[in-house]
Amino acid sequence: MLSRFGTVPRVVAWLTTLVAVASTGCAATKVGATDADFAKARAQASEGGNVFSQECAHCHGERGEGLAGASPILGPGALPEFPRDNSGPSATIQDPQQIQIQIQTRPAGAPWRDPFRDAQDLNDFTRSHMPKSRAEALKPDEYWAVVTFMVAAQGGQVPPGGINPSNARATAIPRR
Repeated sequence: MLSRFGTVPRVVAWLTTLVAVASTGCAATKVGATDADFAKARAQASEGGNVFSQECAHCHGERGEGLAGASPILGPGALPEFPRDNSGPSATIQDPQQIQIQIQTRPAGAPWRDPFRDAQDLNDFTRSHMPKSRAEALKPDEYWAVVTFMVAAQGGQVPPGGINPSNARATAIPRR
């Protein structure tokens, strides 16, 4: 049978190729921490990686990519110094539900958190806000382990022995 695209087998072959190319492109597009950064973070902060998997990944995703209702916390564009301007969609967020939530949750220009300048700022925010609905549920050492893991996963320099109250102000948050 002929159609304006050619014979049926030709159309089926064309559609199969199109679907294969589209799915390969989608499968290769990962958000969140890269495999290399994730492996580095696990090597430098295995306890933090375990706590991240148990406590953070439920909302923020296995790679820190951000799921509906939770911001991306690892990878390009994550952990910005100043709060994101939520008046429009973020380029790092792919989930339409998350984009809608961001647009509706605060007035344009209204800061909702203090800046993330160093690991102490990140720890302060994490301790007082995470895990959602049970903030301050973890032990202090677990929060520091997660912060160490997050800084390492962002490609940052982690002090020997990890980040703690004595070195947190000197540990910068990497920008990507």
